[in-house]
Amino acid sequence: MSNAVISVQPWLKFTATTVGRDKIYRAVQYFSRFLAWYLLRQGSSKETVARFNNLKKTLALSRKLMRFGKPVEHLEAAAIATGVKDEFLRFCAIGKQLAYAGYLSYDALIFLDGAGAYKFTKIKRYTELANKFWLAGIVFSFISGLYKTRQIQIRRHAALRGLKHRGESEKAYSRTELSGLAREQHALNKVLLQDGLDMLIPASGLSYVDLDDGAVGLIGTVTSLMGAQSHWAKVNSK
Repeated sequence: MSNAVISVQPWLKFTATTVGRDKIYRAVQYFSRFLAWYLLRQGSSKETVARFNNLKKTLALSRKLMRFGKPVEHLEAAAIATGVKDEFLRFCAIGKQLAYAGYLSYDALIFLDGAGAYKFTKIKRYTELANKFWLAGIVFSFISGLYKTRQIQIRRHAALRGLKHRGESEKAYSRTELSGLAREQHALNKVLLQDGLDMLIPASGLSYVDLDDGAVGLIGTVTSLMGAQSHWAKVNSK
């Protein structure tokens, strides 16, 4: 019994967080989008396709409700980001947080319209602006990741030079630093991949790229699982 209790603790920690639950809902939402597209192409009945489309829409609306009020958090994060020492990273961090604040502000209006609480005459325009802010936030994050990659490369070259021209004690320090840089780059590569895929979703909504619902559904499912894995590791790090 005790082993069973221990085994469910990581899951309970994960689902106890709003972020953890949102990752699950997002994965199901986008996989439902893919399934609706796939079943339609396979000639399934309209009722079957409609079930997955309804699930997708319901989860999308539920997630918008969960994000209600989030713009304030991102505005606070933008204020905190003004303390970042590196000028370029500070610019990217503030830009990212402000973009997400704009995205989620319009997202709240879309929720009110979708829930039927209030019908906006310019809802299509609001959806377009939400996608633009969402895309901008991801682009800021992606550019920041590329900049950090360059900084890691510079530090890596310095550490490699240290292995050639320093004493044994300093070489040991350089090896430790190289190992840490490798781990840092591995984590950063995952973020870059996730951002690179995620930006295709709002870009598709804005018709910047031509992707069908199947591709968008798969991309959203993959990035949701990647995000869930990262958050799982974070909440269960101890």
